[in-house]
Amino acid sequence: MRLRNKLFFQHAITIVMLLAAMYVVVNYTLSKSMIDRDTQTLGQYYGLHRIETLKIVNDKKITMEQLFSGSYAPFMASHLAANNNFQVQLFDASGTITGDSGNKEDLIKRSDIDAALKGDTATVITESERGKILIYASPFLYEGKIIGGFRYLLELNQHEQTLADMRRWFIGVAMGCLLLALLASYSYSYYIMQPLFALQQALRRVAIGDFSRKIKVSSRDEVRRLADDFNRMSEALQEHIELLHLEQGKQKKFYDNVTHELKTPLTSIIGFSDLIDKLEKVEDIRNCNGYIRKESAKLLQMVEELLQSSLKGEEAWRVQLQRTDLTAVLTDSLRILEPTLQKSSISTALQAEPCEVYLDPARTQQVIFNVIDNAIKHSKCTHLTLTLDTVAARAGTCLLRIADNGQGMSEADAAELFLPAEEKPSRPVTANSHGLGLLLSKQLMELQGGDIAVSTRLGVGTVVELTFRIDRPPAQVLLQN
Repeated sequence: MRLRNKLFFQHAITIVMLLAAMYVVVNYTLSKSMIDRDTQTLGQYYGLHRIETLKIVNDKKITMEQLFSGSYAPFMASHLAANNNFQVQLFDASGTITGDSGNKEDLIKRSDIDAALKGDTATVITESERGKILIYASPFLYEGKIIGGFRYLLELNQHEQTLADMRRWFIGVAMGCLLLALLASYSYSYYIMQPLFALQQALRRVAIGDFSRKIKVSSRDEVRRLADDFNRMSEALQEHIELLHLEQGKQKKFYDNVTHELKTPLTSIIGFSDLIDKLEKVEDIRNCNGYIRKESAKLLQMVEELLQSSLKGEEAWRVQLQRTDLTAVLTDSLRILEPTLQKSSISTALQAEPCEVYLDPARTQQVIFNVIDNAIKHSKCTHLTLTLDTVAARAGTCLLRIADNGQGMSEADAAELFLPAEEKPSRPVTANSHGLGLLLSKQLMELQGGDIAVSTRLGVGTVVELTFRIDRPPAQVLLQN
C-alpha cells in the first residue's frame, strides 16, 4: 500500500473514532441533561402539590391518614395530575398505591416506593408497554412521620423522539464532516507527499547518474530538511564523481604518456640491435653498442623518473633547462634514428650551425623523435630536410624546421593535430598510433618556454617548426605552462 493511502486510511480511522466518541458523549450528555431537567421539574411539582394537599386537608377538615386512604386518594391523584403531562399516584405508609390519576396498570418495580418510605427521594427509569417511564417518588412527612408519598410517572417517548432526531442530525452532520475531512486529508496528504514524489523521481535520476535534479520545498518541517539533505548529498556525489573522472583522466594521460615515451628509446634499441647483424667493422658495431647503452640508460632514467613522479603525486614530466648547443642535440637525435630511417628508406639533409639555447636535452630529443616518427608513419615521405635557422637570434629565438616531401594534410586535419585523440573525429586512434605525439611535443616545448607550429599543403608536404629561446625563459612563462 502506498504511503499516501496509508496516511489517508489512518486519518479516516482517527476521524471515525473521534466522531464515535463525540456521538457517545453527546448522546449521554443530552439524555442525562433531559432526565435531570425532568427530575428537577417533578421535584418542583412535588413542592407545589404538598402545599395544595395541606390546603385541602384544612379545607375539608380531614386527617392526613384519610387523605391517603382509598376514599380521598383517587380524587387527590386526579386533581393533582390535571393539566399535566405526567401520571400521579399516591401510596400509603404500607406502600399500597391508593390513588392513581391514570387508572393504568401498576408497575412491577416498586424500589422507588420502598426508598420513599425510608425518607429518601427516588428516581427510577423503567420499561413498560408504553415505553420508557421516568418514576419520581418522594415521601410525605407530616408532624415528623411518614404517612405516605407521592409518585410521578412521566413517559419519555418525547425524549426518545428528541434523542432519535438528535442522533439522525448528528449522524448526518458527522457524515458530512467525515466526507469533508477525508477530502481535505486526501488533498493535504497529496501536498505532503508531493516533495516525496519529487524525491523519488530525483533518486531514480541519481540511479542513472544524473545529479542535476534539485528538490525545492517551501515548508519548514522534516520534509524540508530531508529535501535539503538530499540536495547536499546529490551535490557531494556529483563532486566526487567529477573528481573520480578527473583522476581517471589524469591516470589515463599518465599511462598514455609513459607508453608513448618509452616506445622511442625501445624502438632505437631494437633498430641498432638489428643493424649490428648487418655490420662488419668492429668500430661500427661498437658505435651501435654505445647507442644501445645510451638509449638503455635513458630508458632506465625515464622509468626511475616516472616512479618518483608517481610516488610524489606530481605530473609525469618535468624539465631541467640548461644552455645547450641545439645542433649537437639534433645531430645526436638523427644518429639514433638512423636505423629506423634506413629501414623506412628515408633520406635526410641537415643544414645547421652551432646555436646555443636554453632547453632540456632529453625532452627536446623526445620532441624531435615524435616529429620524425610522425613523418615516417603518416606522411609517406622519402626525404626529410632539417634546417636550423639562427637569423631570428636577434629576437632571442632559434628556429628548427623539419620538412618532409610527403602527402601533406588538409586544413581540417591540420586543425586537429594538437587535439587529444578522443577529440579528433576525422582522425580516429588506430593500432599504429595513439594520437599523442604532437600533443605531447607541444606540452614539452611549452614546458621549455618554446613553441611548436605546423604548416602543410595537401600533396606537397609538411613543415614542423620548433622555437627555442636563446635567453632563459622568465619564471612566469614556465609557470603558465
